[in-house]
Amino acid sequence: MQRLKLIAGIIALAGLAIGLNLVVLNQNPFAPVVLLALGVGAGAGVAWVALVFYGMSRHSPLEGKALYGLNTVVTTVLFLGICIVIYAFAEHGGYSWDLTKEGRRQLAPQTVQVLENLDKDVEVIAFFLQIDDELVRIAEKKTKRFLEQCQSHTPRLKVNFLDPQLDRLQLEELGITHASTQGTIVIRCGGSQKVITLSGASPRLEERDFTNAVVNLVRSAHPKVCFLTGHGERSIDDPNESAGGSTLKALLEGEAYRVERIGIRITRPEIPADCDILVINGLAVSGPRGDLHPEEIRAIQEYLDRGGRLLIMLDPLGRVSRAPNQVDQLLPWLAMRYGVVVGQNIAVSPEAGWTLDLTTDTSVFPGQDPNDPFRACYNQTHRITVDSDQHMLFSVARSVGLAETMPARTVGSELLRSTPDFYGETDIETLKTTGEAFKTPEELAGPLPLAVAVTAKTEELVGDTGMTRDARIVVVGDSDFASNAQLTVVPGNLNFVLNVFAWLSENEELIAIRPSGKQDAPVILSEGDRRAIVYITVLGTSQAVALAGFVAYLLRRKHR
Repeated sequence: MQRLKLIAGIIALAGLAIGLNLVVLNQNPFAPVVLLALGVGAGAGVAWVALVFYGMSRHSPLEGKALYGLNTVVTTVLFLGICIVIYAFAEHGGYSWDLTKEGRRQLAPQTVQVLENLDKDVEVIAFFLQIDDELVRIAEKKTKRFLEQCQSHTPRLKVNFLDPQLDRLQLEELGITHASTQGTIVIRCGGSQKVITLSGASPRLEERDFTNAVVNLVRSAHPKVCFLTGHGERSIDDPNESAGGSTLKALLEGEAYRVERIGIRITRPEIPADCDILVINGLAVSGPRGDLHPEEIRAIQEYLDRGGRLLIMLDPLGRVSRAPNQVDQLLPWLAMRYGVVVGQNIAVSPEAGWTLDLTTDTSVFPGQDPNDPFRACYNQTHRITVDSDQHMLFSVARSVGLAETMPARTVGSELLRSTPDFYGETDIETLKTTGEAFKTPEELAGPLPLAVAVTAKTEELVGDTGMTRDARIVVVGDSDFASNAQLTVVPGNLNFVLNVFAWLSENEELIAIRPSGKQDAPVILSEGDRRAIVYITVLGTSQAVALAGFVAYLLRRKHR
C-alpha cells in the first residue's frame, strides 16, 4: 500500500510539473501533449488522495504522515489561492508605484488638472491595424493604458479602439484619407477634432500632444500673443537650435494661443486692439539694436491703461545702441510707472560664475525666515510659481526687483531669486574682458531678485459687470531661458514661461507642471525571449526551490 501510494504521488508531481512546463514553453494549454501530462498528473493525484483516505479508514499508524502531507498540500493550495486573490485586487485597484525611468505610470499635474476640469465631453477614437507587427502592438497597448489612466480622472472622456481596415467608413467620416500603419488618434470635442499620427522608432501617444489637443478643443477663447519686433528681439520664427525662438511659438500654439509678430509705427503708434498679451522677447540680442522710442512707450502705456498684459524678458549682455543725446526709455519707464527696478548688472557667483541654477533645495538658504514667502528660489505665494518643484537654468541674468515704495494702485511680487552666493556685478565690461569679478560694498548682495509680477488698477470696465480690468506685467532678467536650446532641455524653464502666459491671460487652470516629451525606445523581445522570461519567473525559480528542498530532505533522511 505504502509503495503504491508513493508511486502515485511521484507520478502526480511529475505529471503536473511536466504539464506546467509544457504550457509555458508551448504557449498552448490545449496541446495534446500538455493535456496528456496534466491528465496523468491529475489522475495520479486523485489516486494518491484516495489511497490516503483508504489508509485512514484502516487506521494504519503509518497514515499519520500521509495525512500530514495531505494537510500540507491543502494548506499550500489555500495559501496560493489567497495570494492570487490579493494580486487580483492589487492589479485592478487602480494603484501603482512608478519605477519607470520616464515616469510613464503617472500623469503630469497639468494633464490631471485639465481632465478634472473638463466641462465638455471629449471622444478619443484610436485606429490601430490588427497586424502582426510588434511595434504596432506595443503602441496600441501603451495608448490603451495611457487613456485608461486619463479616464480615471474624468467621466467625460470616451475612448474607442477601431481597425482602420474594418472601420473604413468611420475613418472617412472623420475626414481622414490616410491612417498611419503605426496608429492614428482622433480627439473630438463638439464639432472640432485634432488628429495625432503616431510614427517613429518608438510610436506612442505622447502625453504632451494629448493634453495640448484637449486644451485646444475645449477652450472657447484663443488669446492672441503679439511679439514686438524692430529692436533686435529674439525671433519666434527663428528655428536656430541655440538662439532661436520658434520652440516658444510652437508651445504657445499648442496651448491654444494665437501668435504673431508686430511692429509699432512711430507715425501711428498703437498696439492692435485684439492683442491679449504683448511680449518683448529680449532687446538687442539679434538684428538692429536700439531702445524703444518714446512714441512706442506711449503706445504701450495706453495699451496697459486699457487693461493690457505685458511680458518683458531682458538680457544683461545686449548692447543697446542709441544716439549721442538719447536717454534710456524702457527701464526708467518701468521703474517710474510700475515700480520695476531692473539692475544694470550681471548676477555673478565666485563659485558658479554667470550660470544660475534656480533650485528648490532650501538647504542652500541658511537661516531662512519661516515667514519668507520663498521656498528656495521660488515664491510659493504667487500663482505662477506656487507649485514649482523643478530646477530652472539662466545662462546669464540681471537683477529685476521692486521699488521699496510702489506707485499708487500698483502691487507686485518677486517670483524668482538667485541663491545667496550671487551678487550684482556692475563692471560688466571688465567682467567680460577678464572673466574676473570682485564685489564692492555698493553692489547688490544676494539672493538677487530675477523676475517680478506686477498688477496695476485701470479704469477699463469689464463688460457690464461694473468691475475694472487690471493690467498685468511680468519682467524677467533673462531671455535666453526661453530660447530653443533651453526650453527643450530644461523642463523648469518651459513650465515657468507657460505659467507666465497662463497668468497674464487669466487662464490659471493651465498653471501646472506640464507633461514632458521623453522618448525611450521599447525593448523588442523575440518569442523565445518571452518564453524564457516567463519560464524563469513563473516556474524556474519555484522548481529550483522545490528541488533544493527535496535534495535537503533526502540528505537529512540519509544521515539519520
